[in-house]
Amino acid sequence: MNRQELSTLALDLWSDRGSHSEINQLEQLSHWLDRPVYTEGVVLYEQLIGAGFLLTMLKRGPDDYNRQRLTDALQAKRDELASTLRARQLAYPEPIVAAKADEKLLLDERTVTKERFRMKLNSGSTGDEETEEWAFRVLDIRDQLGAIYGERDFFDQHGYLPEVTSIDPEQNQADLLKRRNTLRTYVTRYKNRLQQPLITDEQQQSWVQLLQQYQSELHQVDQQLTALTNDGNPILD
Repeated sequence: MNRQELSTLALDLWSDRGSHSEINQLEQLSHWLDRPVYTEGVVLYEQLIGAGFLLTMLKRGPDDYNRQRLTDALQAKRDELASTLRARQLAYPEPIVAAKADEKLLLDERTVTKERFRMKLNSGSTGDEETEEWAFRVLDIRDQLGAIYGERDFFDQHGYLPEVTSIDPEQNQADLLKRRNTLRTYVTRYKNRLQQPLITDEQQQSWVQLLQQYQSELHQVDQQLTALTNDGNPILD
């Protein structure tokens, strides 16, 4: 990859997380409430709240009543998400709390580097060593943020931090994909077992332990596959 390609790639990598995360939903709702456009609000309502009688009414078109109902519903959804996120943050374990400080520093550095890139591009100079250094730094920041977000998302989903599992760093994509499919099968199996009636305390303890073990390894495999993708190797699932 040459310097020009690195510069272009780095400028395309500013988004942090998937578009379906609660944080992005909160941002979408806040943006709409600041600048409400009725048709966009109805789409947002359907995406984040879902079907129902009110949605049917809203789709009939804007009037004073529908506008107010739409605003009230999206405001309530935003407040609900904000409350959920605040409660979750208060429950975060120390490693995730500590990572928040690193995250802020990385985001600030990314913002500064982005502005430097823009100034360079505006001046017509993008092929020097300094630009190349910035491009590689942007890629490093992306990977570091990805690791922080990945661990936090794992805790949000499962309620505990992933265990550090031993994964051969030399495994190729095919081996990792095969292992991921196996782990997904194990995770589903033990989730289903834990939902069975009349299980003993000993069975529950054993199955919870195995489930957490497989979920942790699955997280590590996903992280390794993501790293391979970020290095420019396509992942075919």
